Amino acid sequence: MPSLRTIAHPFLILLVLVITNFTNGVSLASQVDTVIEKTQTESGATWELGYTLDKPSQQLVFVRNPDASRTTRWLPKSSDIEIAYDTISQQEIVRSKTGKPISKVSFVLTPTYKHLGKDYAPFSPFSNGGNAFHSGRLFACANTCEDEHNEWPITLKVPSGEHIVLNGRVVSGSASWVDKNNGRQVYVGKQQPIITDSAVALIDPALPESIQAKLEYDMPNIMAYFSHSLNPLSTEKPMLFASYAMVDGHSSQGGTLPNQIFMHWNRNDLDKRAENSDFANKTLWFFAHEAAHLYQPGNTAGVSENDEQSWLHEGSADYFAALAMKYLYEDANSYVKRRITHAFESCTQGLTQSTLADAYKNGHFNLYYSCGMVMHRAIDSVVQQKTLGEESLFTVWKRLQKAVSRGMPPGTATFLALLEPYNAPELIDAINNATSDNDKKAILGLQTLYRMGE
Repeated sequence: MPSLRTIAHPFLILLVLVITNFTNGVSLASQVDTVIEKTQTESGATWELGYTLDKPSQQLVFVRNPDASRTTRWLPKSSDIEIAYDTISQQEIVRSKTGKPISKVSFVLTPTYKHLGKDYAPFSPFSNGGNAFHSGRLFACANTCEDEHNEWPITLKVPSGEHIVLNGRVVSGSASWVDKNNGRQVYVGKQQPIITDSAVALIDPALPESIQAKLEYDMPNIMAYFSHSLNPLSTEKPMLFASYAMVDGHSSQGGTLPNQIFMHWNRNDLDKRAENSDFANKTLWFFAHEAAHLYQPGNTAGVSENDEQSWLHEGSADYFAALAMKYLYEDANSYVKRRITHAFESCTQGLTQSTLADAYKNGHFNLYYSCGMVMHRAIDSVVQQKTLGEESLFTVWKRLQKAVSRGMPPGTATFLALLEPYNAPELIDAINNATSDNDKKAILGLQTLYRMGE
């Protein structure tokens, strides 16, 4: 009888060969370590970014490619390195001009505000020399970014006399962390954060006093309203970044990342505009809209910003902002009413140019806000009518939160299924029409929804 060793030996040889062939045929993902460093000299501040690969690769590619601005805003420190834009893949690529494999590259960055269409600005400068940057802008992979690649080790170094604010904590010298998903906002500078019961805030001291006061004192009220109307946040205190570059221009931008809200102004006429009561209301709406995103399931994770489902989270955030302002500020009622009327008019006009199904690719992302707000207003009205005021839109969204926590996808299919028990087929038909790819049906559906909300 043959021994166990005699039988097993050929099998082990075959197993080793199979494993060897498999590993030879698969290129395991190369680790990319990221270091970003700010240095301060007499001539000013310099931001440098370096990537180190654990094995040489032909190129680096970036996770987020909204445009080709890295090609002009990132200056390679080596004359052999370039950032090129691949028009086929629509990606920016780091490569050697001579075709050599790369293992270490570094760049000098341009730390000014740059508007990126439907993406987060790389830098949000503060008037006092501080700066917040979006870490997701730095995410890069060797050769290609596979779907499963979702972790990026980052080290940040800052000069003496400045500090880092990372996840609400103040850190001196340097900080290292492993980032993921969409990244986060990180502050570098000398400003100390304001810590309240509801948030940790970095509010630019050059913002008009009226805006600073509204953000500092109204922020807790708005957060408390959403915590009561939906569910309290289960995470640490969220962070608010409110920056003001004080440069020529008329742009502003807001956004949310998990547990973070950020607002940025470039306007050179901000002091004058702040005297207008509508501008004060617009600022509150701006904040309330972004704060509302924090209370959506998974902070809107799982619902892509570039698909027709965006009416769900952008529209609800706008309508939640309307509800918060009506509840908290009586003098804002007329402003809220005008915003709703404008949303209906803007949506109706916009649907003649693009359906919601094609709004993103046709450059009409604003339709998700305007049409979505009209749709959520109708849902709120119908739910209240069907339940004699015992339930509202907030009830539906709390159920969506619960459904998502149990594993359901946070998209429109789950949301519309939660409307079924209210026995309102005309509401669901109108929503389906408004979101259809037929422009005439979409406008009729939108008009029906607007009447339902009256």
